[in-house]
This record gives sequence, structure tokens and C-alpha cells, in this order.
Amino acid sequence: MTADLAALALGASESRYRRLFETAQDAILILDGNSGEIADGNPFVIDLLGYPLADLIGKHLWQIGLFRDIEESKAAFKRLKRDGYIRYEDLPLETRDGRRAEVEFVSNVYEVDGCTVIQCNIRDITARKSAENAARESTERFRFLAESMPQMVFTARPNGDVDYFNQQWTAFTGFTFEEIKDWRWTRFIHPEDLAETVHHWSHSLATGQPFELQHRFRRADGIHRWHLSRASPMRDTKGTITMWISSNTDIDDQKRTEAELSRLYKEAESLNRSKDDFLATISHELRTPITSILGWAELLTMTSLDEAMRRDGVDTILRSAHTQAKLIDDILDVSRMITGKLYLTIESVDVENVLRAALTALTPAANAKNIEISLNFQTDLADFGGDTVRLQQVFWNLLSNSLKFTPAGGRIDIRLVSPDAKSVVLEVEDTGVGISPEFLPYVFDRFAQQDSTKRRNHGGMGIGLSIVKQIVELHGGTVSAASDGDGRGATFTVCLPMTAVAASPIALQPSAPMSRAVRENAYAISAGTP
Repeated sequence: MTADLAALALGASESRYRRLFETAQDAILILDGNSGEIADGNPFVIDLLGYPLADLIGKHLWQIGLFRDIEESKAAFKRLKRDGYIRYEDLPLETRDGRRAEVEFVSNVYEVDGCTVIQCNIRDITARKSAENAARESTERFRFLAESMPQMVFTARPNGDVDYFNQQWTAFTGFTFEEIKDWRWTRFIHPEDLAETVHHWSHSLATGQPFELQHRFRRADGIHRWHLSRASPMRDTKGTITMWISSNTDIDDQKRTEAELSRLYKEAESLNRSKDDFLATISHELRTPITSILGWAELLTMTSLDEAMRRDGVDTILRSAHTQAKLIDDILDVSRMITGKLYLTIESVDVENVLRAALTALTPAANAKNIEISLNFQTDLADFGGDTVRLQQVFWNLLSNSLKFTPAGGRIDIRLVSPDAKSVVLEVEDTGVGISPEFLPYVFDRFAQQDSTKRRNHGGMGIGLSIVKQIVELHGGTVSAASDGDGRGATFTVCLPMTAVAASPIALQPSAPMSRAVRENAYAISAGTP
């Protein structure tokens, strides 16, 4: 290459460098490599520092606000000479007019025509640092808010990796953040809810749609509780998802309340049906004897009846009146049981005589159906404390129940024994229609009927056995029923304590637990009884 061409190339190179130097967006200073004094600067450095170029020439960096003092400037210059390069990511700068800025400072040493030259690139990062500080403060405020809330909160990256759980989460689950971060949070989801949770979360991540789901989380003590989880995407100005923010609200108590309200609503519907059914039944049962009484009363007013027919009429009226009185007494007894106003009057009871009295009252009905009654009474049964009238009511209800459901020509076995000195046991076994296994647990519930067909065929309101149970339990005894199923008869067993009881009234407590059927029908009779 000739000297002219070399000079031309050098001039072109210097021209390109100068053009870049003048148009660079970074502030550039050229320093003398030996003294460290400013030798040149581009227009941007003049705008940044506020000094005209003439005022910069010959100055040291610390004199134009780049270092705090001469000592710090000398130390930086010494390190630059040694290493040939220095960089400050965040260097404070004070401009000529007193404005404070933060700059990124990079300085290199190189040789130009045998001379040592230092180039300093200065980039104003004040706006960026302000944005970073604002973002950091925003993050800190969010963390403070999230940690102060009683609610569980987490955040996740756009791909669904959880990068933050607040302290409520770790306290609830008993896990550290490291144990449940990213996708390891699936370990505390209820196994039955896990597949649905992952499916919905993955769908939200893929579509950007908000996430909402009710599912169960395992608490540190192993108990699972229902939570309502919601997650919303946070987007930048371009609409790109930058993170997910989620809240998790414990709704377990609310779910239980809703379930209880649903149950109560269903029970209320069943109660209304039971009430209507009871009113229909009681209307039928009370109307039957009163119809007979009214009919015969009208006939007796006629003078054309002979004496035999008049006696039949009077007998029928008496039987119907007794039936009516029995129905009303039973209804009143149930009402007393519900309100806790059923009392026992304790006295010495000869249980065999009481049972025989009840049996005597039912003998005509047994003879009418040709039902054989077998008696097996243990001799020398001791007397015990009890209510004679109420125990006769128990025995009468048990025997009349067997008579009602035993077809003509059937058999009833009655056994009265004292297996030990502490109790007396009555068993009533019949060859009647029996009790289905499904209905057996409810046989002593008020108004319980095995089915509507039997109720219509045999009559009654379904309260006799419930009265038996309440009176027996009030005496401190137990009553049970057994049956091999429909058409195979039934056996009722009453066990009463042979305990001497002081003569004092005892009241049934209304707060005793009741089955659902008992509860429904108890309220029904309360609503229908004056």
C-alpha cells in the first residue's frame, strides 16, 4: 500500500470513529493516559454533565462530579492503569446544576500512535434504577401485604412454577417453601381432587383464563379442609403474562353449613310430607269410631229397634268410644313425650298381674281372630318399683300390636321370666306378617309404618311402639324387636330392672336424641296437636 493510500485509509478510519464518537448515545470522555485529565468529550457528555466542553478540558473526573473526592478518583485511576479496565455498575453523579444521577461507568486504556489514551463511557441509568427501585418497592409492599393477610396467597411464573407462598401457607401445610415450590404443591392436595386441580390449572396456563376451583388441602395435622382457589394472570403492556397471583380462601365451615342447610331443607320437605301424612292418618283413625258412634246414635233414636239391636248399638258405641279415647290418649302421650311432660308415678308393681290385666282386655279380640295365645310365666316373680298404669299401657300396646299383625288362626307366645335377681324380661312372639330388615331399625319411631298397604290394612297411627319404647326407657329398661323378615313373624323383648325405686314422680326429658323419622313426626304431631 502506498503512503497516499495509507493516509487516505487512516483519515477514513478517523472520520468513522469521529462520527461514532459524536453520535453515540453514551456520554464519552477521552482522558490523557498519563495525567488522567480530560482531553475530549462527545456532545452527549456535555448534555449529561451540564458543562461546556471548554470547561471540561484539563479537569479530573472527581472535579466534574463523577467521584466523591480526589482520593477516590486517584484510587480508580490507579486501578485502571494497573488492570487496563474498570467498571462501576452504579456510580453516583452530581451534575453542574446540582442534579443527582446514577450512571454506569466503563473505562478502558489503549494506545494511539504510541500515546496512552483512556476512554470513559458513561451511561445514565437513573430512569432504569428508578424503575427497578419502584418495582422492588412494589414487590416489597406486595410481600408485606401478603404476609399480613390472614388469607393464603401464592404467586407463580407464567409456566405455573410457584415462586412464592406466604407464611399462612407454610403454617397451614407444615411444609417449607422449598418443599412445595414449583409444582411440588400437589403433595397437599386431596387425592380425590388432584387430577381435577392439575387439569384446571394447566388449562388456565395454556389459555390465560383465570383459575377458580373448590378443592381440599391437607392441613399440617392431616385434616383436609375445603378451599376456594382463584388465580389471575398479570400482563405487561403487550398483553404477555408476566406472573400469576392466587388467593386461597378456607370455605370448609361454609361448605359444612351449606350441607347442613341442604339437609335441613330436605328434612323440612320430608317433615311437610310427614305432617300431611299424619293428618290424613289421624283424620281417618278418628273418623272411623266417631262415624260408628254417630250412626248408632241416630239408629237408637228410632223406636222401631228391638231390644237386641239396641244392646248391639250401645255395645258398639261403647267400643268405639273406648277406641276414640285410646287414640286421643296416645296422641296426648306423644305430645307429653315431646315436651318432657310425661311422668311416672312409682309404686310397688306386681308385673304378672299387670300383664294379665292387659291380656284380659285383649282376649275378646284374640278369640274373634281365633288366635292361640300361649303363656309361660315364671312363678314367684318379685315386685319392683314402677308405674302400674304405664306398664299396663306397655303390655297392652305390645300385645295389641301382635294381635293386629297376626292373621286369623295364628299364634302368640308370651313369656315372662326373671333371668337374674336384677331384671325381669317379657317376650311377645307372634306368627304375624313380620318386619323387613330395612324397616327393623325404625320400628319404634313415632308414626313409622312398614308400608302404606299394611297401614291401610291394619289401621293405627304408628305411635304405639314408640310409646312402649319411651315408657320402658323411662323405667330404666330396654325394648328390642327381632324378625326374620316379611311373613316370618316378630319377637318383641322388654327388659325391666328389678330395682326398688322410691315413690316419686319421674319426668321424661325432651332432649333425648331422636332418629330422623322420629324427629320429623314428632314435630308433625306438635303442629297438629292443640
